[in-house]
Amino acid sequence: LVFEQINYLTGLDTSFPWLHIGYAFTDTWLSGLASIGGVTLVSASVLAIALGILLLSRMRLVSLVVIGAPWLGGLVSLQTDWTKPSSEIDVALVQANITLPEKMAEDGFSRSWLAHAELTAQVAEADLVIWPEGALPRYEDEVRLYFRRLVVQYDTRLLAGAYVRRTNPLDSEIALVYYGLVGFEPHDREVHTFLKTKLVPFGEYTPFSWAFEPIREMLDIEYSDLTRGSSHQPPLEIDGWAIGVSICYEIAFPHLIANRAKATDFIVAASEDGWFGNSLGPAQHMQIARMRAIETGRYIVRSTSNGITGIVNPKGKLVYTLPSNEAGVLRTKISTMEGSTPFMYIASFVGGLFGPFLTIGMAGLISILTRKRDEDGDSFSS
Repeated sequence: LVFEQINYLTGLDTSFPWLHIGYAFTDTWLSGLASIGGVTLVSASVLAIALGILLLSRMRLVSLVVIGAPWLGGLVSLQTDWTKPSSEIDVALVQANITLPEKMAEDGFSRSWLAHAELTAQVAEADLVIWPEGALPRYEDEVRLYFRRLVVQYDTRLLAGAYVRRTNPLDSEIALVYYGLVGFEPHDREVHTFLKTKLVPFGEYTPFSWAFEPIREMLDIEYSDLTRGSSHQPPLEIDGWAIGVSICYEIAFPHLIANRAKATDFIVAASEDGWFGNSLGPAQHMQIARMRAIETGRYIVRSTSNGITGIVNPKGKLVYTLPSNEAGVLRTKISTMEGSTPFMYIASFVGGLFGPFLTIGMAGLISILTRKRDEDGDSFSS
């Protein structure tokens, strides 16, 4: 648990928070505690329960309270509607099932565009169509005209993951490359953009580049030198909806998503899970997204290239999904949500101070309790 929190303490932005203890309890009453203290509180509760079981024979009454209280608290929280629905929106998710090698092939752009455009035609009447991260292997300015023609043709609104080029203020001849989610409306010439702030270490940027530059050149990873977007971006707004955005593994940072979800109607999580192959990665990624839904009390609309694409309700339930590794579209209505969960108010505090000190304190408490000797003088092993 202490190791989990170290992920949030590093100032080098090389953390990769994954597989926290609390995620294993997403389908239990304990998950309700995430609305109050995030996945950190769920993980800490699991630690407390384990400690209660460990000391059950010596401190029966106290241990029973320590074991039972988290389950009861989680149940009560799950039954509490921290946020409330406001209106409905008809969303459609496009899963083209184009593999990464196919996208990077010589005809990759035309193949990807045709696949996404044909699937979009099937759900053109939806209020909002969402394409995943990495839908097209091109910069946004190169395909802007294609996007505009598409939304005008079908009179719909579109969100899509895309690489974004911006002029370098220090050198106008060098472009800064970002990754972002771009939005288009049929009667608006503006390109609505949200830029990714959490970049994948060694995949999208190279930490300590002076030391690892030879390795990066040897691997020759496409788009491995991206620029980080501002951490103070407002929610992405399109047609009056305020949308919380998560791109790729940003969804794994609870405090980041909770802060972004403030004053938003729902969350769009765009991802390219093709990097995981046929591993457990896509399922783990979706489980993480489900916990973020509980923490924020909002629907999460998750769009991926080949799975798992689905809709998560504010209680963390995966209500609709598309089969993995198959092309298809998922269209349904979701509710925009108003209000905030307790965790959204304290997310910055939990991530900055409370979480690490809580876990270090728990570790110290375990050390003290498990090192006590029983009345017979035998060590109580930890």
